Amino acid sequence: MAQFKQRTRMISGNPIVVGERRLLPTVLVKTLEGEMIPGSPVCAVQLQPASLVEEGPEGERWHNIPYATRDALSSMGAAAAGIALAGSIALLLIWLARGGRR
Repeated sequence: MAQFKQRTRMISGNPIVVGERRLLPTVLVKTLEGEMIPGSPVCAVQLQPASLVEEGPEGERWHNIPYATRDALSSMGAAAAGIALAGSIALLLIWLARGGRR
């Protein structure tokens, strides 16, 4: 049976200096390692921009970076599930309206 090891880390990038401001980007790194077939290692890495820390004379501000792709796919998946459910209910109602047998 295949066993996988999953790790999630937050990594900060090189600081970017713009005038008096210092910007520090961070990335969420998800790693999946394991073997599907003994002796054949598999590794998958997903990088996701996470945030930007802005340091200036007035202090630090944290800016989250939305993950638009994940949000869009989640919305599309929810819509597809809703359409499938509505279609199943419609078919069930049609079947029941016809007497429930063929």
